Amino acid sequence: MVEKILDTASYGICLFSLDVLGDFLKKEKVRSKKLLKNFQDNHKRYLTSLAEGIWIPVLPIDSIEYVIKVENFNQSFDDEWDEKLVHHNFNIEIKDSLWIVDIGSFYTFDNNKYLDQDKVSYQTLDGETLYSGFKYKVSSGKYLVSIKGYARKKRLEYPHPNFGYLFTLVKVNDFDGFNDPREDEIYNFNVANMD
Repeated sequence: MVEKILDTASYGICLFSLDVLGDFLKKEKVRSKKLLKNFQDNHKRYLTSLAEGIWIPVLPIDSIEYVIKVENFNQSFDDEWDEKLVHHNFNIEIKDSLWIVDIGSFYTFDNNKYLDQDKVSYQTLDGETLYSGFKYKVSSGKYLVSIKGYARKKRLEYPHPNFGYLFTLVKVNDFDGFNDPREDEIYNFNVANMD
C-alpha cells in the first residue's frame, strides 16, 4: 500500500466531512469562502463547529510533509517510529467520507476540489506532485477522534517524511461536550518539535 504523504504549506491540517461542513455553513448562513478567517472572527461559531463535530483543526504544526494514517483502515506506524503525542475525544460527524487536508484549504475554500475526488494534489514548479488532501470512505455517523503523532527513530533524507499522524475514529451515539484543539495549554500537536 502506498503511503499517504500530506504536504502542509500552512501551519496545520484539519479533518472534515464535505456534506457536514456544507450543511453547517448553510445553517449558519456563511457565504464567505474564507472559512478560516470566518471561524477566527466568530468565536461562538468556531466553538459550535467543534461541539457539533463539523471539523477538527490540528495546529500549529511545522509546514512540512507528514505520513497520514487512519487506524480504522488497518493502518499503523511500525517499530521504526516513536509515538510522541496522543490526544483523545475530538468530535467529528461524517456523511460517507472524511477528508484530511492542509488547513490552508480553508483560507479560500473551494468545494469543487473535493467533489468526485479521493485526493487533492498540485504540481510544484519542478514538476513534483504534492498532496494537500486525502479522502477516506467512512460510514456516516458521529465519531470521537484520537490523534497520535509519530517521529521516525532514525531520520531519513528528503523525500521521506520523518513525522506522521495516526487518526482513530470511534463511533458514538451522541457527542458529550467537546475539546478545543486550540487550547495551547492542553494540546501540542507539533510532533516535529518534540524530542
